[in-house]
Amino acid sequence: MTTPPLVLPDGKQIAIQLLAADLPDVHVTGKLPEGKALNAALPAVRVLRIGGTADIRGWSDPAARDNPRFSIDCYASDDQQAMRLARRVCAAWELLNGRSTEDGTVIGISQETGPQDRPEEPNSDIARVGMTLGMSVSPPRSTS
Repeated sequence: MTTPPLVLPDGKQIAIQLLAADLPDVHVTGKLPEGKALNAALPAVRVLRIGGTADIRGWSDPAARDNPRFSIDCYASDDQQAMRLARRVCAAWELLNGRSTEDGTVIGISQETGPQDRPEEPNSDIARVGMTLGMSVSPPRSTS
């Protein structure tokens, strides 16, 4: 019998699921709606994977993990609300360590850059604040 290959969890999906659970009044997504649909979805948070590395040492090695880096953009109707949303995201991010979804477990988090203005020119009536955040995720472990 062969051991199935290790499939690392989708860190982006884990980040989206956990942030959405912590921010139920916010549209958390990997892809924003376009045009006026974005205005209707505010406040919104977009999670983009911008890099990161994986450490795969074998199926049974508990050190196997993915270390994604994300560009997180927070959209709101004005600068103050966008900054407030970014601070809420940072606070929620700090509490992700040890939390799980069916896809995997967060085993570490980092904040590379704090909230910063990121002007949204195509939608001048929308404010955007962003930051770069990281996490480490491990595959779910069987309990049997």
